[in-house]
Amino acid sequence: MTAGEYELFKEVKKRAASEKVPPPAIGEYDGSKDPEDHLRKFRNATLLHQYSDTVKCRVFLNTLSGSAQKWFDGLPHGAITCFADFKSVFLHHFASSRKYQKTDHCLFALKQGSAEPLRSYIKRFNQVALDVPSATSEILMSAFSHGLTEGEFFRDLIRNPVMNFNEMLEKAASYINVEEA
Repeated sequence: MTAGEYELFKEVKKRAASEKVPPPAIGEYDGSKDPEDHLRKFRNATLLHQYSDTVKCRVFLNTLSGSAQKWFDGLPHGAITCFADFKSVFLHHFASSRKYQKTDHCLFALKQGSAEPLRSYIKRFNQVALDVPSATSEILMSAFSHGLTEGEFFRDLIRNPVMNFNEMLEKAASYINVEEA
């Protein structure tokens, strides 16, 4: 990227209305969320629109706001020559905002509160389980039952074991209906 192109690149935010390439509808990145999530959304949008490397740089700049925009404005002249450079410095700078994958241990740390309804515990458990891609059905069943308070549902799982996590959730649904009635 020449010096002239770089200056044009920094002015894109101001000239967005005159550009013929619309920014993708992926939301803005302000530095507070996972930068890899933002890049994944951007990559998917660029595949759809088939942006060239130069256009990717210009359009990506338009997705930055707040502290992320200030970070970009502070980059040294010539720091970005292609989108691979942009991606690399972006990920490096915002690494502290990266969301790290949780492990199976996070699931085993979850416990149902003594007065917590089963529905609430299932919701919390499932939210954490979404962030543990390596969790098998067996791990989910073990961690879920490990965190249950002793009660009718827990005893039923001991007496009548289920084959997989989905069956366990189906069985839980009937207990939730009784609990909420």
